[in-house]
Amino acid sequence: MKKIVTSIAIISLLAACGEKSAEKSDYAVISGKVFSVESQGEPQKLLLLQNDEVVKEIPVLQDGTFRDTIREIGDNHFYYLVENPAIQTPLYLAKGANIELTLNEELSKTIVAGTETKQTQYLIERNAFIADKINGADSNLFGQKPQEFKENVKSYFAELENKLKAYGFDQEFIDNQKKWTKYKFVEYLTIYPTYHMYTSGNEAILPDDFYAEREGIDYDNAQEFKTVDTYRDLVRTKYYTIIKNPNDAQNINQFISEVNALKSDNIRADLARELLSLIAPGNPLNKEVYDFVSKNLIDEKLKEKAKKTYETALKLSVGNPSPKFSNYESFEGNNVSLDDFKGKVVYIDVWATWCMPCRREIPALKELEKKFHGKEVAFISISIDENKDEWKEFVKNEDLKGIQLYADKNFESQFIQDYAIRQIPTFLLIDKEGKIVNADAPRPSSEEISGILEGLLKK
Repeated sequence: MKKIVTSIAIISLLAACGEKSAEKSDYAVISGKVFSVESQGEPQKLLLLQNDEVVKEIPVLQDGTFRDTIREIGDNHFYYLVENPAIQTPLYLAKGANIELTLNEELSKTIVAGTETKQTQYLIERNAFIADKINGADSNLFGQKPQEFKENVKSYFAELENKLKAYGFDQEFIDNQKKWTKYKFVEYLTIYPTYHMYTSGNEAILPDDFYAEREGIDYDNAQEFKTVDTYRDLVRTKYYTIIKNPNDAQNINQFISEVNALKSDNIRADLARELLSLIAPGNPLNKEVYDFVSKNLIDEKLKEKAKKTYETALKLSVGNPSPKFSNYESFEGNNVSLDDFKGKVVYIDVWATWCMPCRREIPALKELEKKFHGKEVAFISISIDENKDEWKEFVKNEDLKGIQLYADKNFESQFIQDYAIRQIPTFLLIDKEGKIVNADAPRPSSEEISGILEGLLKK
């Protein structure tokens, strides 16, 4: 009897040890090698995205290898590892996963090794399959007639479902991927008319039931928005298409009204985050947009960003005193300040030599300067180049006119920050009294800028 008890005790102990060894850590590890090693510039980094948001930046060593630990893994296991816009690798990160990747520009050639890798291998196969069969340059699907297109896409998704079954995944993963396929199919139906016109040159005549699969979709499902990226795409498309014109109050108010009616906090927050970009100097709808954004955002950092953006936009309203720069170095080596031009209309071009859209405006800017030569208009070009010598050489070689200035700290210059300039070229217009006329003025190549300047000279 004693031997039996001892045997049972040993079996129990082994079982307990086995259970303990099978316990998974609360983190995942990803490692591997990038496709292309950057030899110059800032240290290379990979971006780990979830729900289209960066959750981690992963440093890449000089030999192109990387390794990092991903903690705080919740119930959403779907990620993307991004080397550059052309190399985006889908990942499935569960607790305890240890995945090694050899990234490749051609997704199907990406190599996956390690533990807990089956889901990632399938996701890579899925995306490569879709890219090849449907999105590929050789595909003529979108040039086909509606019903033929629809049946062929269905057949490809049926083939994809067979691949899914062959892996033997758990039911939760299978259900998630079936939803992914369902919404991806609806996405293709939605974009078909536009792509058909582009491919064939003819308008698609759709049968009455063409969008049948789109009917009945619930666009207010918080869980699916969190875990199914094709569902997120559909929801965003549905609401963003309301805003046909971001300057149209009716469009904006309809968008705000419909999104506010959604019950899902995460969907409202996501849509509000995208609308944040509409808060800008001179936008008459800033108050409505800011109230909507601040009400629906969840992330406190984004709320603070929205507040600062709104406050800056208010300061840059028409008629307010313009922010000022002082002691900017001119091409001739003098120190120049905005106050030096009081009593003149001031037209400012914020630019850089490396910015091609900026350079394309130079001929039109020269013509504008020539037209107003001798009049009370100061044409000021402020470079945010990092290399002062390159700026000076460009100004000399291109024989740039007007007042050529060099910003003291490039994009971080206080004047650039005060005007909330995030992209270039940006053109500013200030009246004779130093007040803001337009913090996003028309470009030199526009038809209206000449008339605007003439009107300001008459005041």
